Amino acid sequence: MLVNKRISDMAFKCRGLFWAIFAAAALFFPSSFGVARFTIGMGIVLAGQLLRYWAAGYIPKYRTEKIGAPILVTWGPYKWVRNPLYAGNLIMGLGWSLMLGWGWVAAFTLAFILLYCFIVIPAEEEFLASKFGPQYLTYIENVPSLFPFPRKGLPSDSSCHQPFDRKSAWSEEIYSIRVNILATLLISARLYITLL
Repeated sequence: MLVNKRISDMAFKCRGLFWAIFAAAALFFPSSFGVARFTIGMGIVLAGQLLRYWAAGYIPKYRTEKIGAPILVTWGPYKWVRNPLYAGNLIMGLGWSLMLGWGWVAAFTLAFILLYCFIVIPAEEEFLASKFGPQYLTYIENVPSLFPFPRKGLPSDSSCHQPFDRKSAWSEEIYSIRVNILATLLISARLYITLL
């Protein structure tokens, strides 16, 4: 692991705070408004939220302060990437950043990589490897972390496979959906103010 356990535990517990800090910074340091950038960014935000919703329908309750997993989910979007919730976060953040300007895309990407790729994801993977052993290590070998390519193959079917649960997805993602709507409205309002 790249960082010690105390730091990774704190980062995991406060991972949602990252978005609040990003939104606050965006409100204080907005860029100029661009119709094309804004429209494309809005579509990217929607795509990221849809990926999160899809992922939430397959994974047991995930809004926790401690890393945990009752089962290893390797189906649905988890068949394509190991971290579809975080991939959705990345996509949404890139969409908001694009709405704000190209400088924000670079700043967000760097912050995301530092927090998620070097702290949160390695901590989760260490936990999953210790809990699921060879099954998880085989999964890592075949399925990439955030981007669906390159890949060596698809994970084998699991005996725990469960269908998409729309009710669970909604109950788990309603908080994110509300926060994402609020963040998008705040960014839109702040960009509108720059036009006045």
